[in-house]
Amino acid sequence: MKIKLMPSSRYYRFKTANREEKTRRRDVVFFWVVFFASLIIIIWSFFLSPFFKITNIKIPKNDIVANENINQFMENKLPFGLEKNLFFMPKNKLKTDLAAAFPAITSIIIKKELFHSLNIDFEKRIQVGFWCHPAGDEPQAEKCYSFDKEGIIFKEAPISEGLLILKIKDVKNQALIGDKVIDESSLKFILDFNDEINKISRFKIVEFKIKPNPNIELEAVMDGGWIIYLDKNQDPPLVINNLFTTLNESVKDKTSNLEYIDLRIPTRVFYKLR
Repeated sequence: MKIKLMPSSRYYRFKTANREEKTRRRDVVFFWVVFFASLIIIIWSFFLSPFFKITNIKIPKNDIVANENINQFMENKLPFGLEKNLFFMPKNKLKTDLAAAFPAITSIIIKKELFHSLNIDFEKRIQVGFWCHPAGDEPQAEKCYSFDKEGIIFKEAPISEGLLILKIKDVKNQALIGDKVIDESSLKFILDFNDEINKISRFKIVEFKIKPNPNIELEAVMDGGWIIYLDKNQDPPLVINNLFTTLNESVKDKTSNLEYIDLRIPTRVFYKLR
């Protein structure tokens, strides 16, 4: 008679533990396979797939910037063509490039719109006058630019001899397109003073000159050939009042012989006849 020995409980515990270990390892391997596969899919979706590729660029109707210009600025900015990806397109860099390449535009706003659109909005600079500086060795030779309300020159302009557009001549400094050529307080004074003169229409300003000599900060050259010395820190209406008080009460009918009126000291106005 054969006696069949029963496996010990220790054997069953070992066999069960071995099976659980294999299952756990298989689950771990499966988890990492799924994890890396998902990661690859996510990376592909965000980086390389056409799902977020910029295909539509919206800009205002204008004659300065075209869609082709935007595409050129976006080329080769990032590896693997990521500059065309909606999430990785360097918005601030594009804004800086546009401002530098096209000084005639301002207030640039760039927005990304899901899933393929880039919305670029901007305003065209509006000319308020000409800013000129000497050019060459000839005393009368000059180069002029259009400038806007911020005092920024944004394009070359033909030399104007008329009186319809404000003209500011800086006899000392030169600048490049895109530069701010005059501070806001000086520009505001000049614009306000020029407007007050235009309201009266008794005479016109040919041009303003900045620092024409070491003792004069600002002067206005009149169409009659005489000059007004000005201080930008004064109030334009008060300066205008002093100007016409002097003309009406002191100069009177001798305007044709007038050389200059000095309005830099509000309480003491000086003038000189030729």
